[in-house]
Amino acid sequence: MTIVIQKLERKNEDALIDICFITGDKFLKKTFPNPYLFSLFWCLYYVRYETNNCFVVFDLKTKKVVGYILSTLNTEIQEEDFKEKMAPIIKQKMKELHIRSLRSRLVALFVMNKPKTKKRKRFLNEYPGHLHIDILPDYQRQGFGHRLMNTLESHFKEKCVTGYHLEVSSNNKLGISFYRKYGLELISKNRFSLIFGKKLTK
Repeated sequence: MTIVIQKLERKNEDALIDICFITGDKFLKKTFPNPYLFSLFWCLYYVRYETNNCFVVFDLKTKKVVGYILSTLNTEIQEEDFKEKMAPIIKQKMKELHIRSLRSRLVALFVMNKPKTKKRKRFLNEYPGHLHIDILPDYQRQGFGHRLMNTLESHFKEKCVTGYHLEVSSNNKLGISFYRKYGLELISKNRFSLIFGKKLTK
């Protein structure tokens, strides 16, 4: 076996940028076509501040990270931390790259300022953890996604996380099918995506 699941390390940042952009949503890549800027939104927070809650798929033969599962134990805390630490960097990078379209500004605001509705507050109480999972195309459909999910669920249970959720584009049929097979249920949706969740028992 040349593939192992191991803890995310700070030195994996460049690999995560590549994977995040290669596997990213087409609409979002058109909105933010710079890989570094794109990854500031969806993966770099975790490699910088949440390595203890994240895992990677590592190919021992090529010595490369080929997939990841990124997570936080408490979404509300993470979102406030994200706004403090990442939002200024994102705004500066968008300015440097002269990204000023209305679409890009609206999407950036949505990502950096999640709505604080009663409905969202309720599901975050039930599903406080969240995750992002991405695997390079050549390594998909080989069971690595399930191995990452199993590893993270065990970690969540060790940390007494009572449930977790994730967001997926409504156009991502393969992703939606994978999450349903893994036991996640649709718990909410917004203009851009569907939100799936799963409660955990010890």
